[in-house]
Amino acid sequence: MKKSGVIFLVGFMLLFTFLVGCSPKVEETKPVATSDKEDSSEKKPFNIGLAISMSGGTALFGEGVKRGVDLAVKEFNDAGGFEGQNANLVLYDDEAKPEKSVEIVQKLINQDKIVALVGPANSGNAMAHIQFTQEAKIPEVVPVATGTQITKEYKDADKNYIFRVAPLDGVQVSAILKELIDKQGLTKLGVIHDTEGYGQGGKEDIVKQMKENYNMDPTVISAFDPKELNLEPSIRAMNNAGVEAVIFYGLAPQSAKLLEARFNEGLDSPIYATWATGDPTVLNLVGDLVKEDLFFVQSFTIDQNEVAKKFHEKVMDMYGEDIFPIATAQGYDSAKLILDAIKRVGLSSEKIRDQIESFTDFEGVTAIKSVPFTKDNHEAFGIDEVFIATYNDDLQIVAAE
Repeated sequence: MKKSGVIFLVGFMLLFTFLVGCSPKVEETKPVATSDKEDSSEKKPFNIGLAISMSGGTALFGEGVKRGVDLAVKEFNDAGGFEGQNANLVLYDDEAKPEKSVEIVQKLINQDKIVALVGPANSGNAMAHIQFTQEAKIPEVVPVATGTQITKEYKDADKNYIFRVAPLDGVQVSAILKELIDKQGLTKLGVIHDTEGYGQGGKEDIVKQMKENYNMDPTVISAFDPKELNLEPSIRAMNNAGVEAVIFYGLAPQSAKLLEARFNEGLDSPIYATWATGDPTVLNLVGDLVKEDLFFVQSFTIDQNEVAKKFHEKVMDMYGEDIFPIATAQGYDSAKLILDAIKRVGLSSEKIRDQIESFTDFEGVTAIKSVPFTKDNHEAFGIDEVFIATYNDDLQIVAAE
């Protein structure tokens, strides 16, 4: 660069500095206090996990639960969240597969940093993954899976992080036997069950409780392969044994096949089943056959009380339909337990667990009690919180008379 050019540049810089120094002073912008403006440390949403089947054989359970959880989260956030901090629902589909359940629960814990978990729908999935929530000290509220062992797996731990808002298998069996033996005085009971984990576990509960509580045995037991779904031989076995009632343990598609087989074979005995038979899939598959002496366990019906009626109206307003009322209600109460605990104790997962265990004034929409749990009992529903239901003439699920 030529010398004249250097002199020009230096002169220009001196002039620029002088002009800036003489300019009006710009007011410094200060960070707004966190009480006045959203701050990432206080206002960033916290994550609640939902690990449940949105595909596979229990997808309708998953969709029903999701709607209930969504509604609980919306109400929580609309009310201001926790000190202005909203809840964010992180949902993964476990595809009704235990190995997938393990994968997504670990992802929710380690990557999404959830403070609590709702799920799953399947007992096998729960038993596969609860070790990870327990070890991470993440409270998990189960809204569907009913396997008896789920909440007992860590009952002897210093703190059990697994809770349930669904009628466990043992309680459902107790409710059915109470109805058939104590109330109706029946003595000839048949059992039909699938050969997979759900049906096998249910059959064992039935046999054990009949022996221990009534000194009785089933008159006949018939198992079927759920992959073949041929229920006619089982119905014929019930007819041949002259049973007064049938206790059925199977999922919705199997329940539909059972009703078709009963119609075809002419069995007159009533059928008593678990809450899985209340899955709307059964109604969709066989229509009016659900009205023919079919009874099943429930913890919620849309007409059981004013609280239930109002909740049903909320669901209808939000979605235009109530596709699976009991699953939606149990999903709602599961999430509400977590969110109500957060309102009281904050976002520490361990404190959330402690609060869930120690509620004395919880208000849910199912038959859940105001004191849902104790240190020694993580089941929201006992024999007094479930009841026998049926379909009315309008194909609505109502409490049986």
